Amino acid sequence: MEIEHALTCVNLVPFFKSLPIDEKTEVAKLVVQHQYRKGTIIYLAGDRVGHFMILEHGQIKLSQIAENGKEQLLKVMQPGDFDGEAALFNNDQRNVTATALVDSNVCQIDQDSFQTLLTHSPNLAVNLLTAMSHQINNLQEEKTVSSTSDVAGQLAKYLLETSASLKTKKFKLPLKKKDIATYIGTTPETVSRTFKQMTADGLIKMKASEVELVDEDELEMLV
Repeated sequence: MEIEHALTCVNLVPFFKSLPIDEKTEVAKLVVQHQYRKGTIIYLAGDRVGHFMILEHGQIKLSQIAENGKEQLLKVMQPGDFDGEAALFNNDQRNVTATALVDSNVCQIDQDSFQTLLTHSPNLAVNLLTAMSHQINNLQEEKTVSSTSDVAGQLAKYLLETSASLKTKKFKLPLKKKDIATYIGTTPETVSRTFKQMTADGLIKMKASEVELVDEDELEMLV
């Protein structure tokens, strides 16, 4: 993988982006790109973590099996999201399953290679810990903001992110409405009502699970 491309992936991660360029370059040298087709299981719950994953393009769902045997959606990764940061420091097992919702490109950093790099670069280790502490504070602030956002805003954000991932304004929803409801923290009924209101307001066109974004600017205003 070309170093310029690898640096682009590394810069998607806040606690890597803030590192000095020479240290970022060393991290970028460890990056390996993988492509996953829609529906591919990237890893299963119980697998050894083994690597840190940065989503460059596409959408990936993280889910687990509930006690009743049904799949429970936990998160939908969008471009720029990352998973498995614990893999950089320990040998834990995955507690969720990752599945590509659409064709996706992923940048991965192997755990053993990264730990070897830290051993030979104490400054990188210190800078990385500092950057991660800032990231934790930022995530806490973002969680507070997102918890106060209304359903229309969160649904608009999901539609815009999905459109960007698929590079088209007209697409079939990768998730069922009940899963979208779980993702944004509401009920399927509320999601259906919000879709109908967006359609009535001329923001989208919708037929079954097919959606077309009509007024992206107004959708952005809802976010």
